[in-house]
Amino acid sequence: MEAEKLFCGACGKQLLTINEIDLGYCNNCMTSKIELFKKGAFLCWSCGKKIATMNEIAQSVCQNCKAHIIRKLR
Repeated sequence: MEAEKLFCGACGKQLLTINEIDLGYCNNCMTSKIELFKKGAFLCWSCGKKIATMNEIAQSVCQNCKAHIIRKLR
């Protein structure tokens, strides 16, 4: 099993339960993501941060991640 799958993808905390390992997130981070989703917040698919502008919402990615992806592709 890969070592990075044993740690939360958002906060880096060690995952303890089978459900956490399966999802890749600890219960605290998963709960906070669900709460943001219920409030109608849009999240970046790459980093999980809240998206604010209409341009970011249309592409489902924040400006920082978009710039990083473009640099990687060049």
